[in-house]
Amino acid sequence: MSNNEILLEKLHLLQVHNLALEENRAFNSLILNGLDIILKNDNTETLLTEFFDILHQAIAFSAAILIKINPKDVMATLITASHPNSDAIITQLEVLNRPDRNIKNIFNLHQLPNWQVTDPFWHSQYAMLTTPVNTSTESYQLYIFSEKIGAFNQHDITLMQRFVSFAGNTISQFEKRNLLVKQKEMEEKQNNIEQVLINSEKMASLGQMAAGVAHEINNPLSYIVSNIQNLAYNLEQFSHFINALKTESVITQQTLADLLQHFQFDGLQSDSSDIIAEMTEGADRVKEIVQGLRQFAHPDQTKIGDINITELIDNTLRVAWSEIKYSAKVEKHFNTEPIIITGRSTQLSQVFLNLFFNAAQAICDKVGVITITTKADKKNAYITIADNGSGIKEDKLNKIFDPFFTTKPIGQGTGLGLAISKAIIEQHSGLISVKSKINQGTIFNITLPKKPILTDDALSILNAKKIAKE
Repeated sequence: MSNNEILLEKLHLLQVHNLALEENRAFNSLILNGLDIILKNDNTETLLTEFFDILHQAIAFSAAILIKINPKDVMATLITASHPNSDAIITQLEVLNRPDRNIKNIFNLHQLPNWQVTDPFWHSQYAMLTTPVNTSTESYQLYIFSEKIGAFNQHDITLMQRFVSFAGNTISQFEKRNLLVKQKEMEEKQNNIEQVLINSEKMASLGQMAAGVAHEINNPLSYIVSNIQNLAYNLEQFSHFINALKTESVITQQTLADLLQHFQFDGLQSDSSDIIAEMTEGADRVKEIVQGLRQFAHPDQTKIGDINITELIDNTLRVAWSEIKYSAKVEKHFNTEPIIITGRSTQLSQVFLNLFFNAAQAICDKVGVITITTKADKKNAYITIADNGSGIKEDKLNKIFDPFFTTKPIGQGTGLGLAISKAIIEQHSGLISVKSKINQGTIFNITLPKKPILTDDALSILNAKKIAKE
């Protein structure tokens, strides 16, 4: 091989390397500019539009069009175009690019039998380069035009292919990021809605109790007020007795005996002690009711602590008694030893209240009995709440824990009580189940771990996740 041939071969290799370097330089420039735009945008279609300007820095073209490919093969949607009158040729572009959507380099549009354009601007375009742009959720088609015949070469094709591949993959990540942000926003909105529903259900239960509790409180209060008047009379008699003693210059045994008999001192003393004991009992009754209401209505449902199940059930019964006492008697079969579990007392009280209300409302035209049984082993507490009410139809049993499902007449139930109860039990890593027979009654069985794994997650009734029991 002569020296000239060697030099020519080396020159050719240098030209190839130079071309590759130039292509890489142009591509790297496109990537850097593309990344800069991605960081500044939060809308996919705006992002794709700005890619026109970036691509124009590497490939010379006179017009560009970006369309979105609709999934059911209907007419494509124009996303953006560099020329205002671009709608007129969308149909033409769709015909040219069917049946496939691969990259195409058309040297002269005017030689194509299907290219029939009357618009002066588009009639002046001759060369066209088109390529698909695919993201994770959408399919697009990019077209660039030139007024020169055969304007686009292999270098342009390679550069465009590499750039749109980068753009599609990068925008897919961009779309995933936006999707995660939107998903998080939707989850936060759902959580807010659920908390409003949960609080609404609690307030509905409180409203249901209000009249009955007012009556329950009114009875001991009336008794206290009446006894205050009797006690005031007794105190007045004590004052007269003391004043009578003061007027006597010499108090003999006989004088004292006469005064004691006149004022019936022994009777006053005994009656006053009875009055104070009865007033204390009435005040304690009011205190118990108020404490029960405060515990149930307490807004802090996230407080975790040790709970005595027997005390919690008794306390909840006191709150619900105004609804129960006219329908049924309550039979308690409590575990002989206290059952202590870790949990949120406010939430568990809401569960028991819902079940007591449901039991009372299910009892009609018969002697009603609500039976509460508690048992325990080393790991779990077991609570059974049974009634001899009307029962639940078999085809509805598998729906009673669904949100908004209710068997009550319109306006008498939200359909959230049992859904919330199930969510609370599951949040405590427990289980709740139901058995029922028409006209025989219903039995709810609850299993609660003594040491559940509790988190700070908001209570969910629409997408309640069952936590695996230890």
